[in-house]
Amino acid sequence: MANPLPTLDSTPLTVRGACPHDCPDTCAMLVTVENGRATRIQGDPDHPVTSGFLCAKVNRYLERTYHKDRLTTPLKRVGPKGSGQFAPASWDEALTDIAAKLNAIRTSAHGPQSILPYSYAGTMGYVQSQSMDRRFFHVIGASKLDRTICATAGATGMQMTVGANLGADSEGVSESDLILLWGTNTLTSNPHLWPFVLQARAKGARVLCIDPIRTRTADQCDEWIAIRPGTDAALALGMMHVLFADGLQDDDYIHPRR
Repeated sequence: MANPLPTLDSTPLTVRGACPHDCPDTCAMLVTVENGRATRIQGDPDHPVTSGFLCAKVNRYLERTYHKDRLTTPLKRVGPKGSGQFAPASWDEALTDIAAKLNAIRTSAHGPQSILPYSYAGTMGYVQSQSMDRRFFHVIGASKLDRTICATAGATGMQMTVGANLGADSEGVSESDLILLWGTNTLTSNPHLWPFVLQARAKGARVLCIDPIRTRTADQCDEWIAIRPGTDAALALGMMHVLFADGLQDDDYIHPRR
């Protein structure tokens, strides 16, 4: 059954939802609503990955949503660029000005391809993510660009090495014998993976951190390998050499049966 819509009833209502951030955890959230206003946000304890807690960013969601200094109206620059001088503008005024500027550019001698959209998903809703903006810029004939430099580079690397842009199954990490946390400050940036890491360690797995910086994650691992910045590829190639030289590779994984 779908969740009932929040009302102005004073009776607290729990609304089930999912975190809108661009994160594979897709944390399940429970939001308490009173008098049409969210009053509490928490992780769903019944969700196997969320495990009842949210990351530091989402834990403060309500503070940011209702903060007195949050922008609720467009601001128009009224002074020299860089001066920080802005004045409130209506949505109609802002949209009209932006539309006029875009139209002037696309009808100029340079043409619509002189407009280069560059953004990423932000929150993963229908409007903010890969939907309405793509259609808009396609209609006006703007240039095309990979909308994320960081994720595209990572996805290409994954496809070249393992054949698909897939990460480790969080719930499968607990069955590992060895865990390499390479270039990731897991406790800070991927906290929902850590309980599975601890489960694996309780079963005897070793946990190694490879990072130039001694992060809080490195402090919690069995060993910290402090490589120099920019030497990740050299270390990876060295490990590959030893694996193949000593016959330690998993041939079934490298050459799966078809």
